[in-house]
Amino acid sequence: MAIFRECLRRILSDVRGTGGTVAGSAKSDDKGTNFEVERKFAIANDELDSVRSRLSAMGFKLARTIDMTDHFLPTRVKGEMLRVRDENIDGRKHTVCTIKEWVTIGNGKERQESEGHLGAVSRCILLVVGRLIGGKPLSTFSKRRLEHQADGPQFSNVVITLDQVDGLGKYSGHYAEVEVLVSQDGNVEEARAAVFRLASQLFGQERDCVEMSYQQMLEASRSQSGR
Repeated sequence: MAIFRECLRRILSDVRGTGGTVAGSAKSDDKGTNFEVERKFAIANDELDSVRSRLSAMGFKLARTIDMTDHFLPTRVKGEMLRVRDENIDGRKHTVCTIKEWVTIGNGKERQESEGHLGAVSRCILLVVGRLIGGKPLSTFSKRRLEHQADGPQFSNVVITLDQVDGLGKYSGHYAEVEVLVSQDGNVEEARAAVFRLASQLFGQERDCVEMSYQQMLEASRSQSGR
């Protein structure tokens, strides 16, 4: 319930604490609060097979396939993200609430992320309140995510995903995300270097990351279509 209460509070108020994002206990399979050191890279249709082959050669195997629908809630603080995500994993359906906010660490910014599961009633309340406060339908899009992981302690916090994204207009297509989850007292600079090192292996060369988040792509697509 901690993630639900905190998300609801952030929809309704612009007051933010100075400690961790969410107080309280999480389920054993919830992420809790971490730094999300993640970069997104576009994949052209004609290079998808080679990317998959390199991913396998790097030792990463498909861990699970997730069909996701994201609903973005209104927030009163610029740069903050409040999201309700419906997931279907091999027929098992559940909902996850995520709070992300930018924090400055070293020479750059990273997302501090808190995440936890929602029950059906909590999900409904957040979606209804979000729509009422925002005064319009919530921004929503769907994607299929192929989540890959590798064995070994050096990869324990590394996830590489291949996303097929729909509903983003000209931004729809295939993307790879390389993510290293870092604890509150972890080495973020080291994680940044690991992300780009893994991306270079994945694409066979250095590649610029996509600066726009999926939420920003969705907003840009809606704006261009006049919605």
